Amino acid sequence: MGIIIIISGPTASGKTKKAVELCKEKNGEIISCDSRQIYKYLDIGTNKEGNYIQDGLREIDGVLQHLADVVNPDQTYSAVTFARDADLKISEILNRNRIPIVIGGTGLYIKALLYGLDDMPKTDEILRKKLKANSREELYSRLLKLDPEAAEKNKQNPQRLLRALEINILSGKPLKEHFKPKSPRYKFKHYTISIDNEVLYKRINERCKYMMENGMIEETQKVLDMGFDRSCPALSGIGYKHIIQYFDKKILKDDLIMKFSKDTRHYAKRQNTWFKAQPEVEFINLKL
Repeated sequence: MGIIIIISGPTASGKTKKAVELCKEKNGEIISCDSRQIYKYLDIGTNKEGNYIQDGLREIDGVLQHLADVVNPDQTYSAVTFARDADLKISEILNRNRIPIVIGGTGLYIKALLYGLDDMPKTDEILRKKLKANSREELYSRLLKLDPEAAEKNKQNPQRLLRALEINILSGKPLKEHFKPKSPRYKFKHYTISIDNEVLYKRINERCKYMMENGMIEETQKVLDMGFDRSCPALSGIGYKHIIQYFDKKILKDDLIMKFSKDTRHYAKRQNTWFKAQPEVEFINLKL
């Protein structure tokens, strides 16, 4: 089995640029590991780069990128699904005598790929229907009583709050008890990008403002006009959910940009915490 390379790090840290450079140096292809870029039709707010070729395939400065644009906005996509899809792409890339370079900031996807996940209770449709009737705040409040750690980690993501609560109810155990140390599934090198917070947060603020002023609002409206519900998984992410609030006249445009930037900075902080705690990680210091 050949080696795979992982490049992780917080949002806006320069992962894609580094991956493209590495692909050109090592004859590699990119596998996107991003829980937002999986969605079709949402390019601006998920910061997709390069040119769309077909579902699941883009091209960035001559380098192929796999596993972006793979599901519709109303579909769910799990870490287990990502690991399965990434396994297939890794095999294809290795068979072409090229190097798979996995890049992204979705830590659970990376963990699932490298180590696998423990068996989780299967979705209970009756329970899930009941839980879906709860708001994000209600899901958070209920989960906080059962599993404070999972509640805080997933506070801003209603889909993950729902799944964590479902797991707690069905198994009677907090989320972390379902994860046990495992042997790696691949030979790999894992690099995570380290960047000064002041520089990173400035870059995040600038990016969020740029997205809002250059088509992210219109992009959201386009998806709604296609018939997708405003509560669908793709629109529950940071930025898009704020735009929905703006459409509903719950916040002004200035508040929209401010909340988008603030939540993105908080998300970047959580990403940094996650990757620093992972085993066998080497840090890359980048100056942007």
